Amino acid sequence: MNQLTINDSVIEIFVGDLTNTEYDGVVIPTNSRLLPSGELRCKVLRKAGVTVQVECNRIINKIIKVAVGSAVITSGGNLTNYIIHINGPKLGQGNEAKKLMLSTWNSLKIADEAGLTSLVMPPISKNMLGFTAKLCAEVMLPTIKKYVLEKNKNLKNVSICLETLPDYKEFENVLDTIAI
Repeated sequence: MNQLTINDSVIEIFVGDLTNTEYDGVVIPTNSRLLPSGELRCKVLRKAGVTVQVECNRIINKIIKVAVGSAVITSGGNLTNYIIHINGPKLGQGNEAKKLMLSTWNSLKIADEAGLTSLVMPPISKNMLGFTAKLCAEVMLPTIKKYVLEKNKNLKNVSICLETLPDYKEFENVLDTIAI
């Protein structure tokens, strides 16, 4: 199964390139200072254009840093309508599953509050921050389901873009279990 429909909203998974998708919003990982770092973040920022990093710099000048689990939103530049920048947890910091759940929830919340109807995100904290696809799937998919059931007002499509077929299989296994 690659999708689950709940209350007229679709949760889906697919293998692809996050920068070649058409959604109202794109979630990307960030660090506490919203600086370019990590392959995916740099790729998205390059495609979105310099205006997005300028917005990030303005935000940091006001709030100093983005806490783990917190999200901020900017325009999407040349890429999409909006980019949601999430500071996901790093494996080994303690309470990782709770922090990953909070990161996922806050990404959805900020998108929903901005009136977005479609959102795509990667597996938050995978690879560079030490999480496996399996751990991401076990936390993110139930969190998305819970948000859609309990709080969602605007989101009609929430997608997770995966880079590899093995990652897809991990997410598919969890999606199958939460569909019941």
